[in-house]
Amino acid sequence: MLNFHSGRSRATGLCLAFLTGLGVLGCGSKTPTGEVYGIVTYKNAPVSAGTVKFIPEKGEPVSADLGPDGTYRATGVPAGKAKIAIETIRFKNLTPPPAGMAKMMGGPKMHYAPIPDKYEKAETADLSVDVIDGKKEWKITLE
Repeated sequence: MLNFHSGRSRATGLCLAFLTGLGVLGCGSKTPTGEVYGIVTYKNAPVSAGTVKFIPEKGEPVSADLGPDGTYRATGVPAGKAKIAIETIRFKNLTPPPAGMAKMMGGPKMHYAPIPDKYEKAETADLSVDVIDGKKEWKITLE
């Protein structure tokens, strides 16, 4: 049992009470998140090498890799409005695996296809989505 009459025990008790209070406050304040999935296309063809980046108004950015068929699935995206960037430039000099290796990996090989530079940054891409607490399909068509 703590003796609250001594200065050290009182400080320890106050610290424990404060930390317990913080834990209780933090339990109900989790921001809702959602899952956004879909396909990214440019000129009616899938964008098969790159990353879809969601930049929410509140919370941390979330990224999802594009599959060889242009599909993506981002989980844990904070609910609310999020700007979107499609980052492909880092794949420009990527050497794709040989066709046989791609087949062993379960699908077509990744192929870099240039898209307009404006999509690389959320500030210039003019793409956004309203993320819901749950799942949302969002097809992204680049022009």
